Amino acid sequence: MTVRLVSVVGGDVSLLPYSLAHYAAMGIESFHIVRHVADQQDPALRQSVSAMADFGLEFDRIEIGPWHEDLNAKLIRGLMLQHPDDWWVIADLDEFHVYDRSLTDVIALCEEDGYDYVTGAFLDRVSEDGRLTAVEPVGRRSLWDQFPLAGLLTFPLLNGRPTKVTIARGSVELDYGQHRAWTGKAAPIGDLCAQVHHFKWTLSVRDRLEERAEAYSSGKWKLLHHSVVGESEAFLQYLRDHDGRIDVRDSRFAFHSCDANYSKYPDWPDAAERIFSVYRSRDDEARERRAARKRQ
Repeated sequence: MTVRLVSVVGGDVSLLPYSLAHYAAMGIESFHIVRHVADQQDPALRQSVSAMADFGLEFDRIEIGPWHEDLNAKLIRGLMLQHPDDWWVIADLDEFHVYDRSLTDVIALCEEDGYDYVTGAFLDRVSEDGRLTAVEPVGRRSLWDQFPLAGLLTFPLLNGRPTKVTIARGSVELDYGQHRAWTGKAAPIGDLCAQVHHFKWTLSVRDRLEERAEAYSSGKWKLLHHSVVGESEAFLQYLRDHDGRIDVRDSRFAFHSCDANYSKYPDWPDAAERIFSVYRSRDDEARERRAARKRQ
């Protein structure tokens, strides 16, 4: 059975070659990536096409227009349904999945035990001193060395949801942002729980979040959840209050130095359980309400 990756790429594409290399090394056999740009003249479009060509790949399509909140989910859903029985790795450009076993073994366990998808949670990656630094060109230093600290920034600082569906059969219905699944049977996090190393906090993040907050607030981009704007504004305010950097000594964020080795982040199983315990009952209730509406 083919293992596929699906992603939608927009904005800063400096992580693209790192992402392709990471997932190719994991054993991904087929890449399905959509490139989103506001207009055809976006100067980063050619750069991203070139990065794909270096791996012998092309974008499945180029989507031109506003970044409406539901666009990403619609594009991903459409691609996954083309191969509903295959396994799909679902990863935004800044999300690098790490497991305690090979991808082949992850999928084998799911098939053996009847699981339809796997979940994980963010480990936010930041620079050594918390400054927002640019992603270096490939070949200088590994991405893990450029952003050597991993921690829990999204949840305590932004009140953002850090859980993600990382692997799923193509038939599984995902919520916006792939933070949860509506259908299918999840692998218990005690059996499988991905670390989603989140390389969002780079030099361009301030501009990206300012654009997002303005576009959603003004109605330029369609907004479905007001928390999206709130999270962006919370981080921008934090930067203003902390001289433009992340305080890596703040105990709330539990930053630790670690690489791509699953076992290197201390207290991971307990940290993941604390995160998922916040959402478990409310997700069950939301699925029940959604199923009831569909039956009406």
